[in-house]
Parts: sequence; C-alpha cells; structure tokens
Amino acid sequence: MGKRARVRIIDLTRKITHEMLNFPGEPRPGFIHFGGLGDIGFRCNQILMPTHFGTHTDAYSHFLPDGLPMDRMPPAQYVGPAVVLDVRKRPNPARVTRRDLETAWPAGSRARRVLVNTGWGDRVKGPAYFKDFPGIEAGAARWLIRRKVSMLGMDLPSVHPKEYKTIHELLFRGRVAVTEGLINLSRLPHGEVFFVGLPLPLKGLDGSPIRAVAIVGDPTRM
Repeated sequence: MGKRARVRIIDLTRKITHEMLNFPGEPRPGFIHFGGLGDIGFRCNQILMPTHFGTHTDAYSHFLPDGLPMDRMPPAQYVGPAVVLDVRKRPNPARVTRRDLETAWPAGSRARRVLVNTGWGDRVKGPAYFKDFPGIEAGAARWLIRRKVSMLGMDLPSVHPKEYKTIHELLFRGRVAVTEGLINLSRLPHGEVFFVGLPLPLKGLDGSPIRAVAIVGDPTRM
C-alpha cells in the first residue's frame, strides 16, 4: 500500500483580542467576566463585538436593502474546494484587476470559492492595515460573477478602500459572499485547497466573525 499523503490544516483566522485594531469608527471587542471556578464552579464570559471584526464574512444585507441576513446565507458558500489566486506580483499594487485574477487562475480549476492573496494581510501591520489597501476592481468583480464564484475571500479589511459600497453591492447582487480579514494565504500552495469558514447563524444580522481554515490535501483522509 502506498504512503498516505500528509493532510495539513492551515489557520486563516486572526486571533481576537480586545487590543487588536478594528476598522476605523467601529468598536473593539469586549470580554466581560461572568463567573469563575471559585464562585460559580465553572468559567464563563460574555463577548461583545461588532459583526464585522477581524476575520469575518458579510451577509448580503450588509449593503443590500433586500439582501439575505446572516442566518439565511447558504452554508455551502463557505465550505468546499477553493482556488488560491496569488496576485502579489500584479503590475499595479493599488488594485486587483480582472487580468490579475485571470493570470493567477490555475488551468482547469472549476472551484466556486476564491481566496485572493494580495500580500497585504501578511505584510502590513497596525493602523496602516486599514489605510490605502488594494481594491478589487469592478471588472474583476464582474469576472468572478460570470465564473459563478460563490465566495470571495481576501486578506484585505474590505473589498475596496473607497468604492467599497459599489463593489459590495455588485458582488452581492451576483450572489457572491465576501469574506474579509484572512491571514496566512501565503502559506497555501498554488492550486486548490478545501476551505472552511462558517459564520454563526445570527438571526437578522449583517455579518459574522468566522473561524477560517484551509485543508491542504484530501480532507477525507484526515
């Protein structure tokens, strides 16, 4: 019997702390002590945090008046094969174009989930992460929609630093879920991985933090 290929799980999620920076104008998370081993016999805390914080996904209702809320977003959009597009060497660092995505797309891949590695998430730290980050061009968004992509994941805090409303609306009306704030995309191999990044079913809300991981190798051999 041949040697079984090694299966790896790579965490793509930012660690959540009170000190971590958030999108300007939004509150940081808070952790409120409810009880401990010495008083109630077990540890329990209350969590207060924005729906769009750290590594998270946006419901269509985030920008669309008639968009689906988080609890009605199809879970299948967030689980399954994902193609890794490395666009770190794109000609214009300030934007991600259709040509950038086409050039990076592996031949033969039919994956409906896309992870775009711009290099921003691993390279830029601190407050600068939220300033002048690259933007997904409208042409690139339309190209993803034509390919019937169901989820776009990025190492960016948003889809665009200025035209975020237009690009979000374009993707959402094309039934593309948006996952932002991913890390460690540079650790992923060229080609496809198995992505898992499920949101919480927050009834009526517009987004949710997620625990995103990439499974490298055959997930049925874990």
